[in-house]
Amino acid sequence: MALIFLAFHLPYFPKSLEDLDSINFALGVRHYDVAEHQPHPPGYPIYILIAKGLRALSGSELTALSLLSVIGGVLGVLAVAALARKLLDREELAWPIAATILAITSPLYWFTAARPLSDMPGLAAAIAVQALTLSVTTVRGLVGAALCAGLAAGLRSQVAWLTVPLVVAQGFSPAVAGPKSRATHAIVAVAAFAVGALMWFIPLVALTGGPAKYWNALAFQGSRDIGDIQMLWTRHGVRDVADALYYACVAPWATWPVASVVLLLALGGLVAMAVRARPALVALVVAFGPYFAFDLLFQETFTSRYALPLVIPVAVLAAAGARHLPARSGLVVVAALAILSAHTGGTSVAAYARQKAPAFRLLDDLQHPSSPPREPAVLAMDRKQSFDFRRPIVWVDGALPQFANVLPAPPQHEWLEPVKYWTAGGRAPVWFVVDPKRTMIQLVQHAEPVRYRWMIPQPVLVAGARPDEMDFYRVDAPDWFVGEGWALTPEAAGIADADRRGPSLGPVDAWLSRRAAGGSLMIGGRNLSSKGATISFDAPAFPSLAAFTVLPGFFIRFFPLTAVPPPADEYLHLAVRAEPTTRVAIEQFDVAAARPILGYGAGWHEAEFNPRTGQRWRWLSEHGELRFASPSPRLTLRIAGEDPRTYFSKGSHLVVRAGDRVIFDDVLTTDFSLDLPVPDGTEVVSLETDQVFQPADRSGRSADRRHLGLRIFTCEIKPVS
Repeated sequence: MALIFLAFHLPYFPKSLEDLDSINFALGVRHYDVAEHQPHPPGYPIYILIAKGLRALSGSELTALSLLSVIGGVLGVLAVAALARKLLDREELAWPIAATILAITSPLYWFTAARPLSDMPGLAAAIAVQALTLSVTTVRGLVGAALCAGLAAGLRSQVAWLTVPLVVAQGFSPAVAGPKSRATHAIVAVAAFAVGALMWFIPLVALTGGPAKYWNALAFQGSRDIGDIQMLWTRHGVRDVADALYYACVAPWATWPVASVVLLLALGGLVAMAVRARPALVALVVAFGPYFAFDLLFQETFTSRYALPLVIPVAVLAAAGARHLPARSGLVVVAALAILSAHTGGTSVAAYARQKAPAFRLLDDLQHPSSPPREPAVLAMDRKQSFDFRRPIVWVDGALPQFANVLPAPPQHEWLEPVKYWTAGGRAPVWFVVDPKRTMIQLVQHAEPVRYRWMIPQPVLVAGARPDEMDFYRVDAPDWFVGEGWALTPEAAGIADADRRGPSLGPVDAWLSRRAAGGSLMIGGRNLSSKGATISFDAPAFPSLAAFTVLPGFFIRFFPLTAVPPPADEYLHLAVRAEPTTRVAIEQFDVAAARPILGYGAGWHEAEFNPRTGQRWRWLSEHGELRFASPSPRLTLRIAGEDPRTYFSKGSHLVVRAGDRVIFDDVLTTDFSLDLPVPDGTEVVSLETDQVFQPADRSGRSADRRHLGLRIFTCEIKPVS
């Protein structure tokens, strides 16, 4: 099994580093300095020492780290087999073998062995120490196992959670014979562990520059972990608990069907071992229970690789459960699960090895852009990307192009830095690197981005990687951009509320390009008060913008923009205000002369947003209107949405009309994406659906009385080329 595992991993080394940790490890192999996070604390000295030796043979930090993970995975096969034989019936070797196969073919185990990280070598060492610990029968053997546990913590610090509790418990076990009391045996074991740990910890502190310098590095890392990541210890709502359990128990198997079967078998195995093999179950709980609690409470919830050690006890319990299936069908079930899991993990590993990680593909494109800018660009990142890209930029070490400026990234207000740059006269291209889950870019007019994604069948296997996925926008000269107080996205609306900014509280500012002269302006939103509101403009350069009154509820208006007499600045200021006694949110805004503009009219609900996934949508009611302004008479409307059967027992009938002409008439029974030709001269397209529901009717906890028909993810209007 170990040789087969090796054969299926050697051809699939990654083409780049892919995580802050892997970059820190590679920097540490190049020059070890924990104070500079090369690697990050606690320091991983044994891991780096082995990697340095492999780098001397391979000539590359990436190859050395990848090879070390593969070796860890191969040795882990042997370690898991040894541990399974200790915990399951030795007389019937089929079941320890079944447990081993389930563990090593789990998608997370298979995939993590291809990543240049310490997880797999650390796991192999921890499982080997566990198997060794369960084998000892003398105090000398216990001391040897504890010493090995201390040394193994130098590979990866989390090893201690998997080894120390078992070593201490074994000290109290009657299986260990010796002249001292059992409590003394446990104390001796702890002391031996400390000796093993000090063998690498003392040189580590010395290399870091002394205890004070090491403590500062460790304290900085700890404060970052507490403040910047999501863990159950700091966020423990119902959804947070569900997420933690999903990533700990389900994500290692990648797909729900396989995970469900494995976990059901494991539950049966838990019951069977509690009845028939209680000492083995106690050993399993002592070996993995502390790590399970540590992982749930104190490690980042969404980092799937942290659940790697939990694959082992689940596989052992699942094998114990499969053993009690009728007619010895358990082996068939295990074989089927292993084949499905190996296929899932194998295809993901192959896809992972075909191209660089998203961050490094972006860095390559920044270094060699398809169309070089006319002058050095300005780099703007959102808060997350500005943190996550610091180490990749250090790794490429000057290979990036010369930027005219790198803008700050103030939390929740990142888009204001480009606004300051443009309003101060800056005219170089601005390159935005944006987390797809964020929406700051929607406050600046932009074209479609280049999207950098993990192109693997099961992205959950790489969940929690940093940098993760990203979008890259080249904004050479936007048609418009806005300041504070606008509600163009749900995220921006929340920021405006928190900042107490909005058109009813004071004018909100926008800047329009001179190129928009002769085109159109679209503005829309909601009057959230119970009476009419007047919205006015302060825009001397655009006299065609007249004040207008809106009733409570949604509104949308289109205005022509008359030509601007020269001389004038490149960007012209526009202020929008509403009566101070009302509450108005500006949720739609666009300005253009050379491209079409689309606005959501009557019958559409407000924009919604899932901050966990970045998914954005609007609900269509029974009847909704889309309004256009376009210099091109020939247009194509793209509409994409969700399968109506998610909410209804049957498909929904959708009719789309351009004026009096029907351009689509069909029943939707799946997720859909429609490209519909819009007849010349059309200014309004209407959509009608025959099914709606009210959330309040389906849940007693909801007071939502909106009529929801179709959930629409995309509405775009483009000229026919």
